[in-house]
Amino acid sequence: MSDEGERTSSELIRWLKLLALPTWAKLGLAAIMLLTLAGAMGLLLFGMLDKDRESVAAAVSILTVGLPLGLVVVALVFGDGGARKLREFTTQVLEGEVPKAVRENLNGMAPQGAGPVRLEYQSKGFVTDYALSPVARVATSGAFRFRLELNVRKVNLVVWMQAQASDGDARAMFEATPALHACLLGAEREGYVLNPVAQWDAERRGAKCVFIKTMGEDFLLNPAQRLYFAQDLSFFVRGMWEAVVDHGR
Repeated sequence: MSDEGERTSSELIRWLKLLALPTWAKLGLAAIMLLTLAGAMGLLLFGMLDKDRESVAAAVSILTVGLPLGLVVVALVFGDGGARKLREFTTQVLEGEVPKAVRENLNGMAPQGAGPVRLEYQSKGFVTDYALSPVARVATSGAFRFRLELNVRKVNLVVWMQAQASDGDARAMFEATPALHACLLGAEREGYVLNPVAQWDAERRGAKCVFIKTMGEDFLLNPAQRLYFAQDLSFFVRGMWEAVVDHGR
């Protein structure tokens, strides 16, 4: 296909994506497509019975072009662009893959004296709050809380730190403790960017620090990328939990 033809096809697909057709128009478009394909099939059958090569060739040409184009039009006009599937994968990551990886990591390699760990979470759409706490509640009196906000290919990781209401330097909070500083450096090597300003959360009486990471365009559609993200996040969570247990941060 020539460059001009590719540009024309791209413009047509872009135009179809922008369409917001009423139901009657969609039904009319489907009817036209079905009539066109039915006519091509009839022409093919007639040509084969009448041994008319020109009719067969014309029918094959129509079907070769019309059938794939019809499928594309149906997918673009009647479909939702895969948005429903992306929402399902978002839920799968937040409520399935991440909790599983964190539990496996924490209960398999828990800090000395920490004991088994309980992970609880609550989801609201593409935002999920997690809370880590020891099952026996003897190693530490507090819990480590974090939040994931997953917007298709952008991730916000929010963690709450013990700090005074006046503290606003997020990086300084991590650098104050070697264990937390190591978590920060590890997260940055994986592409997370720490928002330098920490926001005070009066309800939880802690400073809210936000890490931002941009994922690949096909992140949610790629099982290997989702698994890597969940397992890599579990190492960060484990490091933060160790700091909570060892230093009460």
